[in-house]
Amino acid sequence: MKFSFIASRKKYFFTMFTKVWLAFIASIFLLLNIFNLFVLYKNADFRSSAKKLDNTRAMLEQNIDGIDEKIGFILRQKAVAEEIYANNIILKDSMKNLFDLVPDQITLKKVIMKKNSLVIYGVTPTRDAYDFLLAAPLKSIFHTSNTMFYLTDEGWYNFVSTNKIINPEGTE
Repeated sequence: MKFSFIASRKKYFFTMFTKVWLAFIASIFLLLNIFNLFVLYKNADFRSSAKKLDNTRAMLEQNIDGIDEKIGFILRQKAVAEEIYANNIILKDSMKNLFDLVPDQITLKKVIMKKNSLVIYGVTPTRDAYDFLLAAPLKSIFHTSNTMFYLTDEGWYNFVSTNKIINPEGTE
């Protein structure tokens, strides 16, 4: 007995429309998992790059510290060199002024110049020549000036003049 005008057809559990949607959902799921794996890979790659950069930064900071120490050492050396250079210029000018100060009648044998003192060994024809020509200028420069004379066989005088500048603290 047949109650229908059309022949029966098979009914499927999933229709064509459901199969398309399931295929679409499966492909989206697959693409999202692939994207997730890509993000995880890039994250691990960025972490390893960050560790490398952190190690590089630490090494560069150590290099910078070493270079800063070298720069400080060089700057200290430069300051010392400039001080020595300035002292040499002052010493050169002082020696020139000292030799300009010595008259032709007096002959110097030895000069010892320290920071605050000057010791002069020399020969003078008379004590008065020394006193008038060299002692007066030395007394105007130094705070204390002492001179000892020794008579030579020729009748001239050897002298040792010790001149000192006293610092404001009271030390020589």
